Amino acid sequence: MSKSTTASRPTVTKCEDWQAWNEFIETNDGPPFALWGWREACRNYGHDTHYLVAQTEEGIVGALPLVEIRSRLFGSTLVSPPYGERGSLVLSEDAPQSTATQLLQRAQEIADRTGVDYVSLRGTKFELSDSDQFERETRFVTFDIPVDVDHTTMWNGIKESRQRQIDQARDNDLEYVAGDSLDELREYYDLYLRSMRGHGTPPHSFDFFETIWNGFEDYGMAHLGLVRHQGRLINGILNLGCGSTVSQWGVITDYEYRDLQGGSFLLWKSMEHAHERGYSSYELGRTREGTGVYMFKKSFGGKKTYYDDYHYYPNGPVDLPHPDKDAYEPIKEAWKRLPISVTRLIGPTIRKDISL
Repeated sequence: MSKSTTASRPTVTKCEDWQAWNEFIETNDGPPFALWGWREACRNYGHDTHYLVAQTEEGIVGALPLVEIRSRLFGSTLVSPPYGERGSLVLSEDAPQSTATQLLQRAQEIADRTGVDYVSLRGTKFELSDSDQFERETRFVTFDIPVDVDHTTMWNGIKESRQRQIDQARDNDLEYVAGDSLDELREYYDLYLRSMRGHGTPPHSFDFFETIWNGFEDYGMAHLGLVRHQGRLINGILNLGCGSTVSQWGVITDYEYRDLQGGSFLLWKSMEHAHERGYSSYELGRTREGTGVYMFKKSFGGKKTYYDDYHYYPNGPVDLPHPDKDAYEPIKEAWKRLPISVTRLIGPTIRKDISL
């Protein structure tokens, strides 16, 4: 077989080399949720993982991280990524044309063999071939804010009413600090538990956060942003970076103090931090158009970008998870009334099975 023919047909295998995996994801500007640290956090929940790589004689040319979630209550799925904003295929610029299709076919084979209800590849746009059995759906959007510009340009891209809120936060003597210790991560987690209860949402475990924190030390960036008022933590965020982009994740708020405008201040300081670290873009995460969160993010400028999701249904279409379903409202209201000690204990056993 000639070299050109070999190069056009990569070999797809399961990856076990975390260093080679991370180097490929970072070099090819993949999302942070595709890094190995995210895999380890998912495996701590007991989920099986299928981290696929396509390789030629020159090395890795494509990657597809898949996490298998099996739940009696929520069904079973192969998802890329669970709990995160954007995953799916990562391809090198010189990847042979067949690379995407070969990775997708292997994902289909795993889905058929394991009997999951569907495969969900989230957020990253790619072209489907005629032989691919995936369906494209666009359900969410994000905003990409350029942070490789000067400070004044970044500031001028923000809506004036939002600028006034950031200035108001400064007048309210809010303090922004970068958390760098396990104790600060625990403090963040305590507010996270209260914030999630306020949303009526089961929380992740602290181990989940700690695994991500540790897993992003060598590859990627985990930046813990904390806003304090008179020493009290009132806002927090966990930003994750890889390649040229920082992704917003893990935003929390103490709603008793929201009039102090800590949320606006937090996002602006996160943008500043990404700028100082030399990143090109700050990505605001998946959002449904028309919501209050969507309008908040829109006010910070940036390019509106649609997240394309791709689904494969081994046994025919099924209803996809939808966090705003009316049927969930009574459950959310009941969750809001539970003591924090209860949500801390039982929440992660539920949250681990919710792929959103």
